Amino acid sequence: MAISACGDGGDDDSGGPEKTGKAAAEAGFAVPMAHDSGPAHVELLKLSRTSANTVTGQFRVVNDGQSELKLRISLFEGGREGDIRSLEANGIGLLDGIGGKLYMPLRTADGTCLCTALGAEGLPPGASLDVYAVFPAPPAAVKRVTVTLPLTVPMQDVPIGDGPLRALPDQKDPASVSLAPPRILTVAGVAQGDDQSVDDDGDNRAVRLSSDVLFALNKADLTPQADKLLRGVAQQVDSSRGSTVKIDGYTDSSGNDAINRPLSERRAKAVADRLKRLVTRTGVTFQTAGHGSADPVASNDSESGRRKNRRVTASFTMPPPPPTTAGGQPYRWTPGKPASSKTAAFTAPEAKNLQVEVNSLHRDQSGLTTFVWTLRNNGKSQADVGSAFELDLQYHDMMTPTSQSADGISVLDTASGVWYYPLRASSEECVCASLIRSDAKKVLDPGESVTYSGVYRLPAEARTVDIDFPWSGHEGLRLKGVAVN
Repeated sequence: MAISACGDGGDDDSGGPEKTGKAAAEAGFAVPMAHDSGPAHVELLKLSRTSANTVTGQFRVVNDGQSELKLRISLFEGGREGDIRSLEANGIGLLDGIGGKLYMPLRTADGTCLCTALGAEGLPPGASLDVYAVFPAPPAAVKRVTVTLPLTVPMQDVPIGDGPLRALPDQKDPASVSLAPPRILTVAGVAQGDDQSVDDDGDNRAVRLSSDVLFALNKADLTPQADKLLRGVAQQVDSSRGSTVKIDGYTDSSGNDAINRPLSERRAKAVADRLKRLVTRTGVTFQTAGHGSADPVASNDSESGRRKNRRVTASFTMPPPPPTTAGGQPYRWTPGKPASSKTAAFTAPEAKNLQVEVNSLHRDQSGLTTFVWTLRNNGKSQADVGSAFELDLQYHDMMTPTSQSADGISVLDTASGVWYYPLRASSEECVCASLIRSDAKKVLDPGESVTYSGVYRLPAEARTVDIDFPWSGHEGLRLKGVAVN
């Protein structure tokens, strides 16, 4: 990477002006920061392929409030207190939606991050701080990414430029140090429906089909209703690149596994036999197995959980997302009250004074959809929302791997009846608002508001959705008829 004198917002070495300050905000690459110390925002200054193997990003954190902004752990991945690396901006990531990968800052062989080291000093009101991070480069075909930063709304559809840029005062040249292996996380999605559910891990896909739809009670003969589901699976297998499809049958815990296991085996074989006739791509082999009541995906203590456990799962290489033409405009941040397309109050009694404002639900060119929303406290007392929006076993039939995040806010594709949950990285971090951090804005005084977000992989044909907000393990608010733009 070619680097030169400290960046000052002027022209870079490639001859083009860097977007700084007001220009960056006008370009749309400025996002609010939900920091506990007060209002702040982050601007993109530059994102460029500075070598064949690296992409460098430069950002500006601006304190818009009247109090000092403590940045010590604000840009750290996970925000774990007490870790010496919490003084680094190593939580910034580049999300490739098509490849399903999140590229995290590079480290030297001795563990030093190629990113800004943040001190314990605070940022005074009105002041700004420029930070950088050097990332492993996504494939050359990736021209745009989503930039994720802790405590902020993601920056959508950010183009990756080319050429050198001016270095910040503490910026390290990756060509001058020995580098550790790059840290590239897989990004997974979860979708839950009555008839079928989908688990993606970025490389593989597992489609869970309800046995209640595929088969009659205690039978292994496919029903007429099974045909539509299996045709959809066959189309996905045809689009994927893998040569092996695994078909696994499961039951709930009712009855005896001496009966359940052979039944699950016969059902897996019936699904595989039908898919062999429906898949048109050559060279695909099918492997079948029956597991009875083993490996439940939900609790067997409820009927809804048992229904999810009665399933046949088809696993195969994840097909690439279909080409997407992004419509509408991505989220545009401006100071003050954000524009909203829909507003609704919570129905949960303990949250009756809280209101949601939909700022944006935008599908970008990679096919990812980012939901941006503002939470406003219209009451006369403080509201603590730290754990209100997380996944709950009783409400969602799923447990959150990371507490106090907005991973329980789900999006319903009304056409298919499938619920979609925020993406999650292989580090278990949700690609959504994380409220477990001590510096996250999660306690709202009367009249205060905060802007949160989540990133979802919705089907390309989804145009209108419902959005469900849990509240501490039960229903909090259901927004209906939200348009995806």
